Amino acid sequence: MGGPLGAIIGRYPSAAGGGDDELGDGGGGGSIIRHNRRCRDIAFLVIFAAFWVAMIVNSSFGFNQGNPLRLTYELDYKGNVCGDKHGDPNLHELDVRYWMNPNQVYQSGLKDSKVNLADAKAICLMECPIPAADGLNFICDYPEGDIRLSVDDWINRDYDYFEFLTPDMRNSSLQLQGPCYPVIFPTVNVYWSCQFIARASNVSLKHWQQMGGVSIDENILIDKTVHKAINSRSSVLKRYVADIGKSWPVFIVCGGILPLFLSVIWLLMIRYFVAAMTWITVILFNALVISVTMFCYIKAGWIGNDPLTVVIGESDPYVHISGREISHLHTVTIFMTAVMIIAFLSSIAIVRRILIATPVLKHDIPFVTVVSSLKRLLRYSLGSVALGSLVVSVVEWVRFILECLRRKLKLIDSARESCCGKMTSSSSQCCLGCIDWTLKSVNRNAYIMIAITGKGFFKASVLATGLIMNNILRIGKVNVIGDVILFLGKLCVSLFCALFAFLMLDTHKYKSAHNKISSPLIPVLVTWALGYIVAKLFFQVVEMSIDTIILSFCQDAEEHQGTAQYAPPLLMETLDEQSELQRLTQGP
Repeated sequence: MGGPLGAIIGRYPSAAGGGDDELGDGGGGGSIIRHNRRCRDIAFLVIFAAFWVAMIVNSSFGFNQGNPLRLTYELDYKGNVCGDKHGDPNLHELDVRYWMNPNQVYQSGLKDSKVNLADAKAICLMECPIPAADGLNFICDYPEGDIRLSVDDWINRDYDYFEFLTPDMRNSSLQLQGPCYPVIFPTVNVYWSCQFIARASNVSLKHWQQMGGVSIDENILIDKTVHKAINSRSSVLKRYVADIGKSWPVFIVCGGILPLFLSVIWLLMIRYFVAAMTWITVILFNALVISVTMFCYIKAGWIGNDPLTVVIGESDPYVHISGREISHLHTVTIFMTAVMIIAFLSSIAIVRRILIATPVLKHDIPFVTVVSSLKRLLRYSLGSVALGSLVVSVVEWVRFILECLRRKLKLIDSARESCCGKMTSSSSQCCLGCIDWTLKSVNRNAYIMIAITGKGFFKASVLATGLIMNNILRIGKVNVIGDVILFLGKLCVSLFCALFAFLMLDTHKYKSAHNKISSPLIPVLVTWALGYIVAKLFFQVVEMSIDTIILSFCQDAEEHQGTAQYAPPLLMETLDEQSELQRLTQGP
């Protein structure tokens, strides 16, 4: 691995040579970065391409045969998705599910009942019905068969065509067999399902009894039954996924455009104001954590008068409906409070040590260098990159298989696991986790050596591992602290995106009508994750550059009896062990 490294870590030529050798145009001592490049690990590139073809084919089936509206709205008794204009009949704008038979709702909540609320007869309406003030309203089934009425006319008549029924159909309706059912209980729109309120209208109930209608159960169970179904884990999960679909403008702005802009600004500030960025990063990080925590308190209802509500549209002032979404938000608020305290104390503890990494952040990365490196990667090293990702994915796959086997064995054996079994399971998971982390670290450094030397993945891994083991203290002293600064920078960008997402979701658009979200929690978390990923992709350029500089410095020092020949003075002062030893022995 001989040859000068001036093209990598600086513009400082070797004392033994220079000129043509440094540019890689000379003889055998040409620059390593242009030495004998050729394509590596091509077979794994083919496997990687085949994997992506299979993924695209598999995803196409989901897009063609899936219906995302199922995650937002519920199904009627015919299997139509409420609000689907392709349903039978056309259910455009009819996006609220309503159970027509109140006795079925009641009976489904009884213990040992064979009636399931999911099987109760439900249709899709525009709004949840309420009882008439001076009479009795009916909600009738979709107009079909003997009922010669269009869907539009049915809607205009408030879904009531009881007067058009034949005597037999009226008798059937009075027995709660349809097609028309009385509106006895007020209902309110809770996450696109009509929540019954167990307070029957005396006027409507009296009219129903005078018409000879069957007895209607009035117990509070009718309220609890619907609430239990709406508040089930599966329903909450569906609403969380639906929130993601409704919040796509927030993801574009706060999860894509904003972190892109902030990451560029941040990298420019690191490049031109590196001395001040340490303090700016720590202070801004704490300010953003506090701000996000305060927004959680506001939406949880612990501060201010704007708590999260699960009711869509106007609600009954005498009814309070709580949901899992609110409890989840309370939990996250408590967690963010703990994070805020830990972040503040940690920043005080490490701020002085972070200053050590400042000299390493002062490097110069010309744009042309990044472009040329990208071209070199695409031309020669895509196969090696694919191989590295395959190695990590294999370990992740093994971890997944072992975890599945552990769960299956736990279900089969109803007895408690022995201490030995628990210890074996935990230790195996821990070992695989350590191997996974180690492989990811080796991959990172192997990719750097691939870029420097043009070797294949395994050869580059051996070179990188040997170089790190020989210089573990020198690398660890600066690299860990440098990673802390960049990690805080990524958190600052993502937290700012989360804060802006809170502000966007706090507008009227996402609090009412069809765009109402069940909770800002999941959209904010997704926005935070997207912001962090975008920031990570940008900051990774700096991270890889720092690692490349340090590895190149170590290689340079190994080739020149422990003293690097091509590093700039500032880097020499920071990483050179002999200079540090002199400072420690001679004092300031």
